[in-house]
Amino acid sequence: MDDKLYSLQYPIPFRCREKIGRKFEEWDGYIKRIHNYGSHVEVFLESRSSITFIIGNYVNGNFISVPSFKIGCDLSFKYCDYFWNNEHLAMLMNKVDAATIAQALLELSKLNLI
Repeated sequence: MDDKLYSLQYPIPFRCREKIGRKFEEWDGYIKRIHNYGSHVEVFLESRSSITFIIGNYVNGNFISVPSFKIGCDLSFKYCDYFWNNEHLAMLMNKVDAATIAQALLELSKLNLI
């Protein structure tokens, strides 16, 4: 287990902003918990939805699985690439949850937690 994760103050807040229809919407999100298993990382989010996702890497790059939504896909080679990650997630789930996950990945990347 990564020692950085033990010293974090949870929840980690972040702000989401996405164009939905003709207007931009904004909402708050919170990273409630991160569990690093070595081969993959499990992240628990609270926002408009409660979301648990698993990220990791494999021969073709990074991936995400969102079991409760029954989806999974490739992610950008850089977790901080909000636009690429959001675009691919939005093809599989609603725009709000896709933007929330993409923003959480960006925040985790900025904090060097993934």
